[in-house]
Amino acid sequence: MTEITYGPGHFDGPDELPADYKNALLELLTFQADSEFMGGMRVQENLRFAPRPMEALRLAKKVKEEFGHGVYLWTLLDDLGLDTNKRVQAILQDPQADSPGNTKIINAFKYKNWSKVFTCWEDVAIFSLVVTPGAVAFLGQYKDSSYTPWASVSDRIFKEELGHLSFGEWAAKRVIEFDGEEGRAKLQKSVEKFLPIGLGFYGRDSKDSENFKLYHRFGLKPKQPEELKVVYLSIVKDRLAKVGLIYPENIQADYEMNIQ
Repeated sequence: MTEITYGPGHFDGPDELPADYKNALLELLTFQADSEFMGGMRVQENLRFAPRPMEALRLAKKVKEEFGHGVYLWTLLDDLGLDTNKRVQAILQDPQADSPGNTKIINAFKYKNWSKVFTCWEDVAIFSLVVTPGAVAFLGQYKDSSYTPWASVSDRIFKEELGHLSFGEWAAKRVIEFDGEEGRAKLQKSVEKFLPIGLGFYGRDSKDSENFKLYHRFGLKPKQPEELKVVYLSIVKDRLAKVGLIYPENIQADYEMNIQ
């Protein structure tokens, strides 16, 4: 197993970072920041599926927080010398592009993938119920990042992601409350659609990823994907059970997150 060179909180700020460490940090931060903000763009598109005012309000809160995550992380990138104004302008002006302005967007949040898979409110609820646990597990590790500013921001993001997970549970229970077994059946179908994305969130096995080995050694990804998988499965199975839905076995992870 790759040894960690820099432990939690090793670097307090942007000054005097080793070049290879800074390059790795920039790669991860830009990918997360750009994707978080684009995630807000995507989630707001789902407001059209809200069946009632309260559902619309709760989803709008999630939209605001996704935008906030992007802004928190872009603030860190400002301190590292990036022009984040160009990044936000590129996304806002061309949100349907794969990588507007050379931003780095996770495949699941690209319009070409997102737009073809969301067809109903049940999809919206289940996305937060079975994909968000992946974010909780994966992004939660950054609270122990070797870069202190990222660790501090990640603590806030983690708490809000827990809120998004609770939104998914609430929204799914409301579907069953108002639509009964027909609603439950639709939710279960959505579970099978979105579970591959959740399973792919934490990444390929550590032995199969050279990038992970570097990030792990630098203390930027403190936890092994195998550890994150255990956390993810525990969360998603527990939440599905609370809603009265079944965790389907033999679903393969979609590591590329090209939603089908």
